[in-house]
Amino acid sequence: MLGLDHYAPFLLSALGFTVVVLVGYALYLRSRLSGLRRRRSAGDYSGRNVSAAAPRVTTAQAASSANGPSAS
Repeated sequence: MLGLDHYAPFLLSALGFTVVVLVGYALYLRSRLSGLRRRRSAGDYSGRNVSAAAPRVTTAQAASSANGPSAS
């Protein structure tokens, strides 16, 4: 009727190729989403927020006293 015996190899290979592409794309999306979740769970410590972080107070000496106490 439709000649499926003649087109069977073509249909099976096209179906197989489609399944492989869809599975590969699903794995790619899963990888991207897991990376996004990992970055979100890092919170404020992600690399994108470093420039917006508040300055930290350090225990280093001030530049004016780096040469020791003054003689006055």
